Amino acid sequence: MFPDDIGLAVPAPGAPHVDICPPSLQDKDFLATADRIALRPVPYSTPSGWTAPSGSRPLVYLTLGTAFGTAELLTTAIRGLTTLGVRVVVATGRVPVKELGDLPDGVTAEAWVPQADLLPHVSLVVHHGGSGTTLGALAVGAPQLLLPQGADQFANADAVTAAGAGLSLAPVDVTADAVADQVLSLLGHAGHREAARAVAEEIALMPSPDEVARALPDHV
Repeated sequence: MFPDDIGLAVPAPGAPHVDICPPSLQDKDFLATADRIALRPVPYSTPSGWTAPSGSRPLVYLTLGTAFGTAELLTTAIRGLTTLGVRVVVATGRVPVKELGDLPDGVTAEAWVPQADLLPHVSLVVHHGGSGTTLGALAVGAPQLLLPQGADQFANADAVTAAGAGLSLAPVDVTADAVADQVLSLLGHAGHREAARAVAEEIALMPSPDEVARALPDHV
């Protein structure tokens, strides 16, 4: 996807290019280019021994990435989530954990979590709409609530919502109540999870990194 005004250029005609975006979310004109090489997006985290928290309540992953997060936005989302009785894992990124203050029961916050290890265990992801988190959540079939802040995040949010795999809130609309309402809708509406799982199946059918790497000499 090539949203306007963020400095991305469409590959030149005749230049092979690798595309990790699942076809149902990709721009149709770009999808039709002959030199597109599909590549399955595979989340990766350095092995750390970290384990996801256990429990019977739904697990929600909250992150705003490393460039756009603020303590105010994180605490607003946390306030909304804790009204729903879910468990929450927060990756605070550039925001020091201490700036979140005293956290309610059921909320765990760390500066960094191994996202690839956590995502298979979550019921829902609330995030900024960065490509890594967006594709990682889609790959495991997890519905998403996107809170885009800048860069490509608005385009990612539009693509996910158009596919039915999530919902989004514009910056001016983010309140604790709005987050709670949207998350409740996502958790209670089977259609969003079914749409997310459909995209996950699509991603699983994309060529693996190993397959693509072996074929790259054919494109040189």
